[in-house]
Amino acid sequence: MDQSFATRAWLEWLARVRLLTITLILTVGVVWPQYVPGLSTNRFFLTLIILWITLGILHLILLRWLPQASWHGAVQVATDVVMVTLLVYLTGSQESYFISLYLLVIIVGSIVFSRRVAFLNAAICFSLLAALTLLAYTGKLPRTSTGLPSVENLRTWLAMNFLGFLAVAYLTSLLVHSLRSKGRELEEKSEELLSLQDFTQDIIHSMRGGLITTDLAGVILLLNRTGEQILGYRFADVRGKKLQEMNQDFWLPGQYPNVERLALRKEIDFRTPQGEARYLGISVSPLRLGTEERSGFVFNFQDLTDLRRLEQEVATKERMAALGRLSAAIAHEIRQPLTAMAGAVKELARLVPLEKQLVNIVSRESERLNNIITDFLNYSREKTYQFEEADVRGLLDETLMLMEKKPEVGAKYRIVRAFNGQELRARVDANKIKQVFWNLCDNALRAMPTGGTLTVKLEPYPFWLRIAFQDTGVGLDAKQRAKIFEPLQSGFEGGTGLGLSIVYQIVQAHSGKISVISEKDRGAEFIVELPRVA
Repeated sequence: MDQSFATRAWLEWLARVRLLTITLILTVGVVWPQYVPGLSTNRFFLTLIILWITLGILHLILLRWLPQASWHGAVQVATDVVMVTLLVYLTGSQESYFISLYLLVIIVGSIVFSRRVAFLNAAICFSLLAALTLLAYTGKLPRTSTGLPSVENLRTWLAMNFLGFLAVAYLTSLLVHSLRSKGRELEEKSEELLSLQDFTQDIIHSMRGGLITTDLAGVILLLNRTGEQILGYRFADVRGKKLQEMNQDFWLPGQYPNVERLALRKEIDFRTPQGEARYLGISVSPLRLGTEERSGFVFNFQDLTDLRRLEQEVATKERMAALGRLSAAIAHEIRQPLTAMAGAVKELARLVPLEKQLVNIVSRESERLNNIITDFLNYSREKTYQFEEADVRGLLDETLMLMEKKPEVGAKYRIVRAFNGQELRARVDANKIKQVFWNLCDNALRAMPTGGTLTVKLEPYPFWLRIAFQDTGVGLDAKQRAKIFEPLQSGFEGGTGLGLSIVYQIVQAHSGKISVISEKDRGAEFIVELPRVA
């Protein structure tokens, strides 16, 4: 028996169809004789039908109990052959209107069994039909027909049934064989298609960039895993939604009247649902069918946020280096004549006491200018560092303690330590890193002229220490944020604009990173990240 077709589902369907057929036979056997004169129903007819229904129900139960058994199909076909033979005999042998049921049994056998067994099944059906008819014709079995055919008619009838049974068996087995081969081919093609689909999905989801496909109206059809991570959206949440709803700038085809110009390329600012700002590079290409007809669009995009930050850092370093070289040259050229002028003014004050007040002003401003030049030289001069392992928490705590001792802090400001007593170590120059902490704290207090709260956080990560200084002051706008670490960018009265530039240099020398998060009138948060020592 071909097990690929004799499955449990097929056999259950066959058993249900058998019960329906038997019910139909019962109806025909009871109703039909009432409309045919001289035709009556055999008294064993109802008993046979009840037995057949019982066997059909039993087969269903056996299928549920023993679903893996290989003999279900053979038992069902054999039962049907016997029951159809008895039914034909009871309803008039060669006169029976149920002889065509043999054809159904032969068809089922051709489906369930191999071709050889299907022909054997047809031969058995004919043999049983011929044997019962001949036995009844010769009087060895009680005759159930109303009349006796001639020998010639009986031979013709048997020959026609024989040829008919073989023809049905042959055609059905031929059709089933063709269906089986096509089914196997279809199954192989389906497996190949599934493998190709899995392979394609693996490629799509393994891409390092994001991928979105849409229809012509922008309805999202696909979003790969990398795209989910970049955009912060799950595919299940955005599937079926329009890309324009997620971000209007993302929908590049809608921004150009001539969509034939694809592929398009653009860089946009994008904000995730979690509020993270990202900078994306997007390219869009048409999605075409085999007939070159456009069916949608394919969006490829990459997260360029880190690259843009690196570009800004490189540009900042180049500007700072150029300004450093320039400031060193200017400071060197100004300092000598300034020293001479200061000495001359002091001598003039000794000779002309009446102008001493004016001379003191000139002397004080000269000293202030000298301090500014000294800061320039400190900024531009090559710095030396003495790195050693130290407890960053302890250095930060010492700096905050000194900051709290300043007279103006207690009245107007509140300093909050948002870290515990856990020791966190890093390779630092202790004095230089304390200078970083001091400058950031001092700037935070100066950014709150009417008072406020400075919150200092220290958080450990697997490879970094993150120190954050968050104030409630005036904040920074986008233009100020872009140039905050460049020299001469002070926003405070009397400032030289070199404090944060020196802080930037020191952090860079420690192989660390410094960044700022701020909006105008909403405070600022300066974040320092230092490599951690385990």
